[in-house]
Amino acid sequence: MAIEQVIQTLMRYEETLAELGKLQFRAHLAVPLMNDQTQESALLKRNNRLRFQYQQLRQQRTQLLTQITGDVYVRAKSQRLKIINQETPANQAKTATPQTQSEQLQDLLVALQNEKLDESNAVVNQILAYLLQQAPLAFKNAFKPRVAPVTELMASRQFKLDLMMLNYLDIYFTEDELKRYVIFLIYRYTQQTVDGVIFYNARTVLPNAEAVGFSAVAYRFILNGQGQCFISYKGTEGSMENPQVPSFRQRFDTYVRENYQDWKYNIDAMLIGHPHNDEQLQLARRFTRYLVRRMAKIDPATKIYALGHSLGGHFVQTLQLLDRPFDAGYTLNAAPIQLKQIKHYRPDLFDEQTWRQLFELTKADTQSPAIAQEMRQLVGPFDEIQNDWFVKDLTRIYFGFPYTFYIGTAQYLTTKNWDYPFIADITPYLDPTDLAFYSQFWGNLIHHLKRVENSNGSIMLAGLLTYGLQALRDAYNAIKTPEAKAIFNDFARYLCDAHIFNDSPVVVQAHFEKELSKPRTALEVLKGEWPFLSSVNNEMVETVIYCHTISGARYFK
Repeated sequence: MAIEQVIQTLMRYEETLAELGKLQFRAHLAVPLMNDQTQESALLKRNNRLRFQYQQLRQQRTQLLTQITGDVYVRAKSQRLKIINQETPANQAKTATPQTQSEQLQDLLVALQNEKLDESNAVVNQILAYLLQQAPLAFKNAFKPRVAPVTELMASRQFKLDLMMLNYLDIYFTEDELKRYVIFLIYRYTQQTVDGVIFYNARTVLPNAEAVGFSAVAYRFILNGQGQCFISYKGTEGSMENPQVPSFRQRFDTYVRENYQDWKYNIDAMLIGHPHNDEQLQLARRFTRYLVRRMAKIDPATKIYALGHSLGGHFVQTLQLLDRPFDAGYTLNAAPIQLKQIKHYRPDLFDEQTWRQLFELTKADTQSPAIAQEMRQLVGPFDEIQNDWFVKDLTRIYFGFPYTFYIGTAQYLTTKNWDYPFIADITPYLDPTDLAFYSQFWGNLIHHLKRVENSNGSIMLAGLLTYGLQALRDAYNAIKTPEAKAIFNDFARYLCDAHIFNDSPVVVQAHFEKELSKPRTALEVLKGEWPFLSSVNNEMVETVIYCHTISGARYFK
């Protein structure tokens, strides 16, 4: 088969994957209908459309795979796509018993998750990038991007999202494939080729980066005679599917440790503002300063751009406020800046009066537009930093904690005609006492796990379970006090109203108040609370996480 035909087939296959991605997004939009009996008819119609579209796309995917041929490299990648396709039969999640509409939607969500769309897209793009390198003239004749070319890559949201997504997909790439892929991305969005890409990995430049969970990569190239360096800071999102690590135990250990390191920073450094667990920020500054020096040696006119998702977005904003190393930056669903961190590292950034004003303004909720405007006047506009948030993204919760804020512009994204019950503004539910309790709980957990944080994943999870059971037993001992009852009721009311738990606060309180006079072991406490714990709305939790990820958030406008 001619290379042009292979490229056209790959483009059709890529379009099928894109349609499956949109279908997954629409399926998640239907999740809020699952627990509303009055919406059964609407869910039935939605399910019928979604399942029909899914069957059609599955057939297209299977048919197109038979048409991909080529040299040894292309055949090997094509074989991987076939294996993924065979592992996800369309009806594998179907149960033997008659299903409710909610169960049908659950099965569809599982099937779409098992499609491994992210890995499939990575493999398709690896083939396309390879063909661009091997046969550039044939490639340019056959490959017709579906987006209008841009002259500045920072003007393309899709390019920025794809480059950030690479932080999570790099487990499927060799270093040479990464460089080829970036060249292909540049061509896709500019229809221009670059001669080469210089690749910098924080975990190579900084030997201790992996130990503390920090991850970032940078790509330097010349486009239209202008040197450009894109730095992409990774967020909090581990993976158990690293094909470069054959051992399940090794993958599990790495997954647990890296997620722990990220959440240790998220909670202890970013939310609470403690300086003793902020190694990731220190390494982010070191890596960025290293790149600034390198770019100055290569070409002082090089433009430096920063990208960040979730925790990575926090680094983009924090670094720009501390050191102003970037010509421009873009974040998606970014976690906030912590004012305590800024003062710890740059006490000279503002005078004492301004510091007092900043701490006063941010001591409570900073989501108010009026407060955001005042912060902008005191800190500066920083319009070179563009921030996109899904309007009810889970990171918006963080802005209810003291001394958190953002810099730059803010755009809040959503989709039309969608009733999404998750609540991202915690201030109507949780007062300062509640937030202090929350911070203390997680701070104590981090202290508890400190002694085992260098152990394997199983030992760390055992430590987490031990702490959780002890905390639950302590809650029983304290629940008789009015203060404890109020805190517990506040959290239960929020979790219920946000549709994270199906049990109401009254039911939750009743669980905790039964048989309080009897001494109980931690396991007995857990057994007694199973009705409450089992009321977790798993599909809603998964949807909240999905809407936070790049895979889900990219569809919001």
